[in-house]
Amino acid sequence: MTVTTSVTDFCGIGLANVAGGNAAVANGVRQKVTTLRMSCNSATGAKLTSSAQNGDFKSPAGVLINYDWDLVVQGVPALGFAAVDTWPGSPAIVTNSGGYSQALADGIFADLFLNLCYNVPGGPGAGGTQGDPTNPGSSGCAAAPSGPGAASAPAGTYTEVFTFALNPA
Repeated sequence: MTVTTSVTDFCGIGLANVAGGNAAVANGVRQKVTTLRMSCNSATGAKLTSSAQNGDFKSPAGVLINYDWDLVVQGVPALGFAAVDTWPGSPAIVTNSGGYSQALADGIFADLFLNLCYNVPGGPGAGGTQGDPTNPGSSGCAAAPSGPGAASAPAGTYTEVFTFALNPA
């Protein structure tokens, strides 16, 4: 009797702690938004592409609230990234596991954090800058050219969409 098996590269990513794809955040201070579960069984390791659709929280009227984001991946820290400001049109962040990882093949967790601009002035224009890190809120909050801080933004719902793709490196 001959018994065979085969192994193929696979990578998967999903939400670990929410039932759907929606979450709400408070305005101001760094906070955990969700936990992702990632696994990738590839001899070459994994490449994670993290994207923000708008680069800022956006209201239906087009008003923007700036934020920065970071991803903490304790199992494979190279897949995470430090807090960075985003803006409309900002590029995706691409990280790499640096080769095969048994922990990643078995499955690891990644925590997504957001830090919203809160009590800062701002204008209605698009764009963003790296701001004064001593100012509360996002690293891009000083002057916040992309919009007002959350404390002075018009009432309403502001939305951002994040996309994560995990593939063999």
